[in-house]
Amino acid sequence: MTELRWGLLAAGTIAAEFAAGVDESKHGVLTAVAARSADRAREFATRFEIPKAYGSYEDLLADPEIDAVYVSTPHPMHKEWAIAAAEAGKHVLCEKPLTVTAADAEEVIAAARKQDVFLMEAFMYRLHPQTRRLAELISSGAIGEVRAVDVTFSYDVEETEVDRLGDLALGGGGILDVGCYCTSLARLVAQAALGVDVVEPEEVTGMAKLSAAGVDEYATGLLRLPGDILARLSCGFRLAQEDGIHVYGSRGRLSVPRPAWIHALRKPVTSQIILTPLDGEPEVIEIEASQGLFAREADHVAAHIGDRQAPELTWAETLANMRTLDRWREAVGYGRPS
Repeated sequence: MTELRWGLLAAGTIAAEFAAGVDESKHGVLTAVAARSADRAREFATRFEIPKAYGSYEDLLADPEIDAVYVSTPHPMHKEWAIAAAEAGKHVLCEKPLTVTAADAEEVIAAARKQDVFLMEAFMYRLHPQTRRLAELISSGAIGEVRAVDVTFSYDVEETEVDRLGDLALGGGGILDVGCYCTSLARLVAQAALGVDVVEPEEVTGMAKLSAAGVDEYATGLLRLPGDILARLSCGFRLAQEDGIHVYGSRGRLSVPRPAWIHALRKPVTSQIILTPLDGEPEVIEIEASQGLFAREADHVAAHIGDRQAPELTWAETLANMRTLDRWREAVGYGRPS
């Protein structure tokens, strides 16, 4: 496909990031945007020079000139609108997490399969050369046998965002918001180490600071992954921590600062992986990216439309991550008032 005509379902901050990426992409064109408010949709359309603005999601899905839809509504609405988009015959790129639960994700995937449309969860960090290089280093034995991994993605949110992230009905909490990156990264490490496409943890435990409503404000998780790889996860939206991933092996370690925040590098830039041998000096491996990450994501969808699944983010990968999140949230008591 030489050109993919995009419709945006929602007109929030992440939709703006993606719209800018489509503008920079090689094979994408912004065709329409929909919001719950027609005024907001028109405002967004003017900002990004999008030809059409709709005051309802249904009207956008009825537009025959749209090939693919980007869903960036609040988490609990992902299922409804991803399924509606598939039933309208549109290809679907849906923000992470695909849904709030694994059971809901299965329904979305079933709809995509039935309607024979493309579906991908928007974990764009998985498409970056930095992530691919990290996996290559692990699989090549650069640090020997992988034994443990630490992943942290945790921040203290602006007060204006507390209501959304603290709302149980909106799928609030750090685990769904950013802990999904931690589980995805830890599982990616195990997959690279073991040379398999998808893994799930054999054990999941965790603790969290729960709000009065039962939302995890910050949380830790422990995973026992296949191959006796142990993962320690930290996430949150009410606690600033040092983000990063450290992979420990029998002959050294690999470190990446802010690996999931790579999307913040909107323009092509150089990023770094640090390889530290057990008895040697750290080596800085520089990773060149020729394209901004949201633009890369849009082009990746266009490249794999005919496959219906993206090789880095298959439906099996999405379901394995969603099941892990379900288990982590259950372990910390998500939804139970503190």
